[in-house]
Amino acid sequence: MTQPAPATPEQDGPAGQDGAASPSSRVDALVLGVIVALGRFALAVPWPVWKTVTGIAGWATMLTSRRHVVLANVRHARYGAPPPGPLAWRIGAAQIANHLRTVVGTLRASVELPDPDRFETRNFGHLTPFLDKRGVILVAPHAGPYTTLGIMGRRWLAREGFKGELVIVARMFQPFRSRAVLDWFVRTLAMANVTIVPVDEEPGKLAAILQRTLRNKGIVVLLVDEPTPTPSLAVPFFDSAITMPIGPARLARAVGAVIVPVIASYGSRGKQRITVGEPIEPAADPAATLGLMSRALERLITPQLSQWSMLTPIWHDPAPARSESSIAELHLHTPGSDGLCTIEEWRAAARAAGVKVIAITDHDHIETVRQWKLAHPADDDVAVIPGVELTARGRIVHLGVLFTGDVPSALPKMDAPLPDLIRWARGIPGSIVILVHPHAGLWKQQLRGLARLGLLPDAIETRYPLVGWQGTEIEREAARYGLAMLGGSDAHLAAGQLGRHVTVFPGETAADLIAAIHARRTRGVTTPGAVDVPGRVFLLQSCYAWLLPFRHLPGVPAVRDELLARAKRAALTSSVRPMGLAETPAPRDVPSAKRDLSRR
Repeated sequence: MTQPAPATPEQDGPAGQDGAASPSSRVDALVLGVIVALGRFALAVPWPVWKTVTGIAGWATMLTSRRHVVLANVRHARYGAPPPGPLAWRIGAAQIANHLRTVVGTLRASVELPDPDRFETRNFGHLTPFLDKRGVILVAPHAGPYTTLGIMGRRWLAREGFKGELVIVARMFQPFRSRAVLDWFVRTLAMANVTIVPVDEEPGKLAAILQRTLRNKGIVVLLVDEPTPTPSLAVPFFDSAITMPIGPARLARAVGAVIVPVIASYGSRGKQRITVGEPIEPAADPAATLGLMSRALERLITPQLSQWSMLTPIWHDPAPARSESSIAELHLHTPGSDGLCTIEEWRAAARAAGVKVIAITDHDHIETVRQWKLAHPADDDVAVIPGVELTARGRIVHLGVLFTGDVPSALPKMDAPLPDLIRWARGIPGSIVILVHPHAGLWKQQLRGLARLGLLPDAIETRYPLVGWQGTEIEREAARYGLAMLGGSDAHLAAGQLGRHVTVFPGETAADLIAAIHARRTRGVTTPGAVDVPGRVFLLQSCYAWLLPFRHLPGVPAVRDELLARAKRAALTSSVRPMGLAETPAPRDVPSAKRDLSRR
């Protein structure tokens, strides 16, 4: 039950004064008829057929933009050992398929109650001591058949002797948005003696219902792994953070109820299962209670990740605390090669976005940033690290080098073999070698070859434009080879591109960043949202870049200057995108060296 849209008076208005049905009432009746017909159809089709259909639909949906949401779930939940791309896709497809099965199961249940013999429980003993003795708040994630288990759970509880009321606080599926359909849904589930209360209910009325239920030693069921309209807090979750409602913690404390985490899942041969976690006594501080809830849900979700059907964005990523961690943007281009923004323009954009350190990495060109650094030896609020992006043999493989000491006055010849470029960079004291935007199909072979030669880079970009699903696989290989993980926006066009893919590091200064790279305590992250850069900017910049190898020919510099001027004018519509880091919570710390920064 996800994605509500609170009904408006226009949607649910009564019939007109003359007694005729209003347009909204006619729409409600039509939608209701469709839902009822779908319920009968869903029941008529055998469940194995639905299992096959939803499985295919899960894979098909992974070809849409929805995959980014489910792959984020996999990446965050499997941070310790990111699965390779195909496995991550398989888990994501299973998550979507389980969500679709939940929709089908809900429609089937509206016509005929599920067979209680196809229901099983695990660790029910965690709940037994509280039945009919204390109010119980069951907190659950969106996993498995979480809707029909409300129906089956009532029968299951009755078998165990529970005589109290079962109330489910629900957010409705999109098809159930109108008041008429919502009322039908509530009446349908009432067949199983289950009380449904929409989370969008007026807050005072909602609180009164739940308090009455719990004081009467009843059970309240809440889904807590998704933002709600109610007051919420950001809570550490896996390697990042999500927003959880404060209500369960406050409610349990106020009425003396206990919180019991549970998760629904599909068991063997189509059976439906509920697994009960260890009970949580509410603390005086709601944040402490939510922290215990999040840890409990982590333990329940981890072994059943493929059934966690969270299909809306929930993550706070990145999640550094300003006082403990900072942001670096380590892949920017200037007019020295094929970028449109000057160093000062990038610094202004970084200042506006709260980025502490930037690196200028023009293509096969060092003179622009070298001269700037000579004129500005001391950094102020935004540090600049000189760098270069070297073109290796084949022109599609690039190597980034940051110069933390002396900046060279000459660069190696373009199109040299990758190992030769690394040897050249290693000869410069203080250099940091980075495999930037690893090329799909090549980077694994490159890492293996460089490892054999003893020429592995210091770091690899794990977050960059077009990284797609392979980001988690790059992280896994980076951990295997002991490489620092970085993010880089590879920004050429407009100030608003800065900060899309960034590096999180402990501390604030360039020296802190350098130390963190050497200690492998950095993390590449992708921030939400995207900058809308006009298409003509890309076209003008591409022409500007294509002329770069010919810039020494007569007339070419003037043409490039004009293209640059036009592209910059067109890019003015792309403003700096603030990253909002000050409001972003910090995930908790963990012992692992790989996770310590992501948690702090």
